[in-house]
Amino acid sequence: MSAPGTKPLFVDTGAFYARTDGDDKHHETATEVFEDIRSGDLPYRPLYTTQGVLSELATLCLYKLGRDTAVAALTAVRESASFNVVPVDRATFEAAAAQFEQYDDQEISFVDHTTAVLADERNVEHVFAFDGDFRTLDFTVLPEDTDYQATGLK
Repeated sequence: MSAPGTKPLFVDTGAFYARTDGDDKHHETATEVFEDIRSGDLPYRPLYTTQGVLSELATLCLYKLGRDTAVAALTAVRESASFNVVPVDRATFEAAAAQFEQYDDQEISFVDHTTAVLADERNVEHVFAFDGDFRTLDFTVLPEDTDYQATGLK
């Protein structure tokens, strides 16, 4: 349950990766969004991610940034008191598989479908991501679909 005036948020692989990779085209924005969430300037609580997202993050960092960076990124999220890492149980896996099959005209990752199922179960409408896949799955994508930049917050 969210505190009054806040909205729950799922964080996708791309947001974590952009924060980690200083050369990523979204690095500055990811850093600002995470800082604004941390400081309370953006009212998102609780924060969720999934085991699948962390698996993708570790693998992406390993291949692109090296083992030490992959371990550091994974450890930072796992040890953070801010993030709820949601496990993928059998029911979630089966629901994600059904959704993956249903969207046969889209190239949306299985991990994104898993995140969508877990977000729906928790009535989460916003996902911090830098691609449109979650928009296709009927979520609001932070920061692109919000007034984050337009309000002058950053």
